[in-house]
Amino acid sequence: MLRQLGASTVSAVLVGVALAVAAFVPVAVYRYRRHGRLRFFDVVTLVLVACYAAALWSYTLIPLPESKSFTCAGTQLHPFQFLADIAAEGRDFLHNRALLQVLFNVLLFVPLGYFLRVLARRGWIIATCVGAVGSLLIEFTQKTGVWGIYRCAYRVFDVDDLTLNPGGALLGSLIAIPVMLILQRRRPPAKVTQVTLGRRLVGLVVDLSAIVVIGAGLTVAWRVFTSVVLGWSLDQLPAVVDVLLAAVIPALVEGYWVLVRGRTLGEAAVQLQPVPVRIPQPWARLLKFCFGVGGYLTITNFAIPVPLIGFAFVTASAVLLIPTRAHRGLSHLVAGMELRLEDGPTPSEPTGPAEPSSQG
Repeated sequence: MLRQLGASTVSAVLVGVALAVAAFVPVAVYRYRRHGRLRFFDVVTLVLVACYAAALWSYTLIPLPESKSFTCAGTQLHPFQFLADIAAEGRDFLHNRALLQVLFNVLLFVPLGYFLRVLARRGWIIATCVGAVGSLLIEFTQKTGVWGIYRCAYRVFDVDDLTLNPGGALLGSLIAIPVMLILQRRRPPAKVTQVTLGRRLVGLVVDLSAIVVIGAGLTVAWRVFTSVVLGWSLDQLPAVVDVLLAAVIPALVEGYWVLVRGRTLGEAAVQLQPVPVRIPQPWARLLKFCFGVGGYLTITNFAIPVPLIGFAFVTASAVLLIPTRAHRGLSHLVAGMELRLEDGPTPSEPTGPAEPSSQG
């Protein structure tokens, strides 16, 4: 396995970063709803956990055989065979491949025990059990040729790994104890009372994600149904249906949230509450929708005979997020609405500039 670390490491980093990007929005929403903030440390932890999850996959299964002509791997069923293997290779420990293999199998599961204690608040018993179950799953995945995808195992099933891997998880859990003691002694952070730019941006990303998922999901489902079930070619499909699925239905969903419930899906996800101040509520919500998600869907899906209107709309929406109070942006500025947290005080119309937010 040691000679395969290069390819496995590259795969772990690439897949891990992709997993971190995919998981960023749900993690950020959870952090804002549960703790009121998203720290740089949280983002780093997300990337590390994602890369570690990918590493468990890549170090145990990558590289995959390129053809079915590979030599089937054997099975090692003698407990503690690694001790004899280490002794057989001599006392030059720096070049003892059996010893390095043992250390690698232990170290591979150390982060699992560490993350279980620090992030999930689980002790050494749970860490050892999870390590044992994970090791068993990995070994049988190797033994069965990835559950029948390959005709036989291309990695050795080693019973010693069922001991070494849980031992690594146990070690990681013990290493995390001093870290937990330090974290428990820290003063709890102050309660978040202001709308931060990070929370506002995450809410916007949730809205954009919802629009894409709804529109693209319905469009793909429609095309698969018409091509596979009805046997139509893509050229036969009416273009108006694509517009309906990709733009109109997402607009109806977001329109319901804004016009009826007063805020977008993204704002609800991160617990932001727009409050009308200068304009009656129905008109304020309508203006918010037209200069927010409604306007975005209109300029991105329909031809508007006004030069550069799309560019101006997107630019204004992005630029006005920073200087406006509570990062209201274009839609709330036009609608005369203020932004507050769900459990925060109801804002009144300010008479002067607000203090800049210092919370992350």
